[in-house]
Amino acid sequence: MKVKRIYAVNFRNYKECCLEITSMVNIFYGQNAQGKTNLLEAMFYAAFGMSHRTAQEDDMQRLDTNQLAVGINFEDLHGLNDVKIKRQQLDGKNKKELFLNDVKVRPKEHYGTLNMVMFSPEDLQLIKGEPALRRRFFDMQISQTDKAYYDLLIKYNRILQQRNRLLKDIRDNDASIELLLTWDQEFVLTAARIAVKRLAALQKLKNIAKDIYAALTGELETLTVFYELKANNGELLYPDEAICWEDFYRSKLFERRQVDILRGSTGIGPHRDDLLFKVNDRILKAFGSQGQQRSAALALKLAQLEYVRQEIDEFPVLLLDDVMSELDDQRRCQLLKFIDGKVQTFITVNDKALIPDLSGNAYFRIIEGRIAEG
Repeated sequence: MKVKRIYAVNFRNYKECCLEITSMVNIFYGQNAQGKTNLLEAMFYAAFGMSHRTAQEDDMQRLDTNQLAVGINFEDLHGLNDVKIKRQQLDGKNKKELFLNDVKVRPKEHYGTLNMVMFSPEDLQLIKGEPALRRRFFDMQISQTDKAYYDLLIKYNRILQQRNRLLKDIRDNDASIELLLTWDQEFVLTAARIAVKRLAALQKLKNIAKDIYAALTGELETLTVFYELKANNGELLYPDEAICWEDFYRSKLFERRQVDILRGSTGIGPHRDDLLFKVNDRILKAFGSQGQQRSAALALKLAQLEYVRQEIDEFPVLLLDDVMSELDDQRRCQLLKFIDGKVQTFITVNDKALIPDLSGNAYFRIIEGRIAEG
């Protein structure tokens, strides 16, 4: 995939910009707080309909304006396409519209049309950060190439919210436990389908990540990835694809029903699961060095690129937000070697000298939301 044009109106500190792109490697440079990350955020928002930085979409809208718009014109194996998002305030309410080739579409039709992978300093916490960070990484990887999985996640979150609301109602208002039966059945069926898809995707991802990590470490270390499931009573399970997920979730929900009612929340399911990483059979989060953890995070992001390529037969666009200064020379060189000539990449840096000449670099200096090429 290749981005051809980026445009944004009233996005963060950009009043209006339209940027034509012709190069594989594009470097946005300048001092801090000038708008480099804002431009990558606009690209991410145009592709996914969400920000990688905030859940509050009002934060992205330029002050003292009542609308914003972002869009990307891009080329994939099927030809030229255009994704666009418009957001405006009407009668005190926010209205958000998504467009694909100027046709209004639903979020599930928009998501995954333009495939992107973002790598930011926060992603260096993939190994030792909170489980939610790893779930988000994994779910976004699968959703980009599997729209059925995206639909399952939306459905699952809706079921989870309804079930949790009912659990609280049973606890606080003596609602009938029998009302849980319908939601439990929906939960079991949806959670089982998510688990099956996650394990199938993990089988591919872990093999790719293992090879990339070995290359990063000169074949001296082995990275392994496991699906970690939090069952009842604090029990941790590491299942394989042979498990009967519907039976598993049905029995576990029944076992912990009273606990869930007391807590007013569902304590088992895909929303609680995690990924576990080991290097040479040692748990990376607990015993790995900072260098090993960063190599593993980099390997996972590069594996994400390769996973998407294998699924759709072309690389996604890569966004590198201020990570070059966080990587040492060896890891930086490995990253650039991987992308050179294969992956269209957008990089933010303070010092453009951090990026050597690759297959036709283009440089854009950003000052206070204004972009100048060169």
